[in-house]
Formats: sequence, structure tokens, C-alpha cells
Amino acid sequence: MKKLVLLFLLAFAGTSVADDLAAKKQACVDALNDPAFKQSVLETIDKNIDQKTIDAHNDAFHHIQKNEAHVIYAYAAMWVIAALFVLFLWRRQQGLRAEIAQLRADLAAAAKETK
Repeated sequence: MKKLVLLFLLAFAGTSVADDLAAKKQACVDALNDPAFKQSVLETIDKNIDQKTIDAHNDAFHHIQKNEAHVIYAYAAMWVIAALFVLFLWRRQQGLRAEIAQLRADLAAAAKETK
């Protein structure tokens, strides 16, 4: 008896589900063929893509703003290093000039002694 009731329920439910699926499929086909529906789907997709692009740009902008201080510090450090290097070269040049002047004086003194 249980098997008979179960078989009856499955047979009755199967025809109802098949009819319901066919009706839903036809409703989807009709909706997809409707130009207004197509346009509304395209507009929704465009808005989502545009919003995602705007969000990505805003995130990048905030990331750059947050790291802007690091960039300024890096440029400042490079300028300090460059200034120190120029100062080092200038001091070295002064030392070399003094050494050349001393060598010239020693050479002139040695030349006077040999005469």
C-alpha cells in the first residue's frame, strides 16, 4: 500500500513539475526577447562596472595619499645624500688643491737648492 501511494504521489508531482518548468522556461525566453529587459540588464551591468572602476580608483587614490609622506621622505633623503656627496667632493677637492700647492712649494724649494 505504501508503495502504491508513493508511486501515485511521484506520478502526480512529476507532471506538475514538468508543466511548471515549461511555463518558467517560456517566461524566461519571453523576458530575454523583450528589448526593454535587455536594456535594463545592460544598464545595470554598466552601472556595476562603472561603480567598481570608481571604487578601484578611489582605493588607489587613498593608498597613494597614505604613502605620499613616504615618497616625500624618500626624495628628501635623496637630496640630503646628494648634498652630502657634493660637500664631500668639494672638501676632497680643497684637500687636493692644498696638497698640490704643497708639492709645488716643495718642488720649487728643491729646485732652488740644486742651483
